[in-house]
Amino acid sequence: MSEDGWMPALPLADLVDRKATKVSVGGGDVLLVRDGDRLFAIGNRCTHQGAPLHRGPVRFSGSLDTVQCPVHGSMFGLGDGKVLRGPAMQPVPAYDARVHEGVIEIRRRD
Repeated sequence: MSEDGWMPALPLADLVDRKATKVSVGGGDVLLVRDGDRLFAIGNRCTHQGAPLHRGPVRFSGSLDTVQCPVHGSMFGLGDGKVLRGPAMQPVPAYDARVHEGVIEIRRRD
């Protein structure tokens, strides 16, 4: 981890466009996905019953970019981790994401 909290997650070349990918960073699982030049990073476990979000459908439509839990259908915003549809009631952690020297780095938002 760098002094300002950035942690390496995955080489950019390994992240297929519009395909959610699970990475383990800093002792936790993070969902990474990109849409062209935009990168998204949120916690990978649904806050309802812990299902892996990277296995659910990802949708990009204007300002509403989402991932849906593959088990019970909870929907989360990719940009901020907020619950957009239950049964989940708690957001997932959200991360800032950047590319540094060809590697995607993430930093947890406070």
